[in-house]
Amino acid sequence: MIVSLLVFLIVHQSKIIMKSLKAFLLLIAAALLSTSCGFDVSYQSSAKTSTNSSKALEEVGDPDPEVRMRSVSKMSSSPALTEIAKTDKNPEVRKLAVSKISFSPALTDIAKTDKDPEVRKLAVSKLDFGPALTDIAKTDKDPEVRKLAVSKISFSPALTDIAKTDKNPEVRKLAVSKLNFGPALTDIAKTDKDPEIRKFAVSKISFSPALLDIAKTDKDPGVRIAALERLSDLN
Repeated sequence: MIVSLLVFLIVHQSKIIMKSLKAFLLLIAAALLSTSCGFDVSYQSSAKTSTNSSKALEEVGDPDPEVRMRSVSKMSSSPALTEIAKTDKNPEVRKLAVSKISFSPALTDIAKTDKDPEVRKLAVSKLDFGPALTDIAKTDKDPEVRKLAVSKISFSPALTDIAKTDKNPEVRKLAVSKLNFGPALTDIAKTDKDPEIRKFAVSKISFSPALLDIAKTDKDPGVRIAALERLSDLN
């Protein structure tokens, strides 16, 4: 009787152990399967990204500018975008590349050298470096590019120089609009060739003797009247 009882207990305990071992093995298998799936997903995602990048690089050399633009829209590499922005024959492709660049030296170079004024304007719009903007405002051949550069300048001596020397009256007027330095405004009000700019400078002068002098000596009656009205406002 005792022997039978012992045999029963041993068999019963063995069954419990086997069930526990089976459950443990199932857990290990599930964990391995999950890890394997995660690796497959990660690998597939990485492979897909690599394939997309390779495809984008291949499309950069496509003769169709629409295909090249599609390629540029997928790119995030700054050196590659800079190269495209500097070398692509199509200005729309270059503009798209410029729109994705944030590296200031590259933008400065493009703003100074690109043949298309719209590309240069886009590059200028992304610049914040004062000396570069001043250089562009003084040297660019397109007045619209110079105006955009002037609109981003806050350095008074640079604005004064542009207000006195730029060939385009709209550029000079914009520079004057950003000036608050009395002697510079007085000088411009007395010397600029355009009476409209002289009148505009007069409207910003607060030094009565200067206004009185302009009211007496300016060749344009509109400027003289503007000086008198400004005197009246100040008094």
